[in-house]
Amino acid sequence: MIFERLILGTAGIGGIWGPVEPAASVETVLLAMELGIGSIDTAPAYAQAERFVGEALRQWRRPLPAISSKVGRLPGATAYDGHYDYSRDAMFRSAAASLETLGIPELDVLFLHDPAQIPQNDFERVVEIMVELKDRGYARQIGIGGNPPLYAWPWLVDDTFSVLMEYNRLNACHTPALETSMPAALAAGKRYYAASPLNMGALGRPFAEFSRNPPAWLPESDIAAARSLHQLAESEGLALRAMAHRFLLSFPPEFNIVIGPSNPEELRATLGDFTAGPLPAPLFQKILQSSKEKSLT
Repeated sequence: MIFERLILGTAGIGGIWGPVEPAASVETVLLAMELGIGSIDTAPAYAQAERFVGEALRQWRRPLPAISSKVGRLPGATAYDGHYDYSRDAMFRSAAASLETLGIPELDVLFLHDPAQIPQNDFERVVEIMVELKDRGYARQIGIGGNPPLYAWPWLVDDTFSVLMEYNRLNACHTPALETSMPAALAAGKRYYAASPLNMGALGRPFAEFSRNPPAWLPESDIAAARSLHQLAESEGLALRAMAHRFLLSFPPEFNIVIGPSNPEELRATLGDFTAGPLPAPLFQKILQSSKEKSLT
């Protein structure tokens, strides 16, 4: 089933991209579980996301989905609050607080959040803490949650980490993961999660509104790519968001897709996109070729 490939990302419902209605955020989690999404990803850094997920899980009366969270990046109210603490005490406190907030005894996956923030000479120490967290029962598996620096790869190809989640490296704007990290992770027997299928919202918001006031952190090249994709979607009679979602579904089902709706309406629209199935092959190839060419420039 298509929805089995999907993971509910919770940054949007947590409020880091803008204000949310708590009841709607909880309803989004409940609706996702009701409709068959079997995995939920959250993090302390996603504003109130863990609290909303925990409330939904307490209301849920059926088997729980797989739950993942993260350590290393500290709680923040918005996406711009990037504060980190990779000390042993902070990481253990964070994992314990996540379990308490979520109301579960153990995570399915505990991710090391934003590994590129860790200096190379400190990385092995942090990995050892992650292994200790797993050994002490905080999580069944550990993973890398964020685009890894090159010096993280020795631990991604051995038996240490089980999952790699990257953002903005496999979507209609960008596909560098196709030739690098995804095949390497799969060859090493790891699961691969493609996060940010809408390129941090560039392919998901009403385009006229987005293009007038794009986020300051989004490169001009991404805005240009989104503009080109918007024109292509219009020429094909498709919504840009739907085209971007169906683009990822057009690849073989070797990886999972992390979706990020902010409310029940966005969730229903997103699932409707995926229900429509893969893109027609010529359109898929056109987007793929364009994204590959942009990655070379």
